[in-house]
Amino acid sequence: MARELKRIIVKAFEERFSEMDGCVLIDYHGINAEQTLELRSSLRESGVKMQVVHNRFARRALAGREGVPESFGELFRGPTAILYGEDGPLSASKILAQWKKKNKDVAAVKGGLLEGRVLDEAQVDALAKIPDRETMQSQVAAMFIAPAQFLASASNNLVSHLAGCAKSQHEAESTNDEDKAGD
Repeated sequence: MARELKRIIVKAFEERFSEMDGCVLIDYHGINAEQTLELRSSLRESGVKMQVVHNRFARRALAGREGVPESFGELFRGPTAILYGEDGPLSASKILAQWKKKNKDVAAVKGGLLEGRVLDEAQVDALAKIPDRETMQSQVAAMFIAPAQFLASASNNLVSHLAGCAKSQHEAESTNDEDKAGD
């Protein structure tokens, strides 16, 4: 391949990956056309892109980039596809995990990159188990609301208890008044 063409390809990869916060690398070997189409459309729905890369060009494009350790380049061995999107490897790992449930034994995870750290396969799988942003926000909101709900419930119980005490007191006084009237 001519040097100029190689430079153009590396430059294109640099531009594509310039705003990448993180990614997931998979072994592309063994994925048929139907599986590829299914995976790409699942990824696209969540704003994640899949790029099959020439390892040497990808290593050159990412080499020396801030936040990308040199050890990350070692993951580019054999047929490689890179999954990247707006929220880094989080949504890519989730979609890949769902897709792999249906398509076992293909697209082995090679690793990933998150905030300047190289991730191994187990760490990428662990990312897939983290709740999405909306779920986490609702969980945090529920944690903040829980004390207020407890306070409201406790004050409601207190008012009910006071009302019960007042009723009992009233009944006791009524009984005493009837006993005095009967004497």
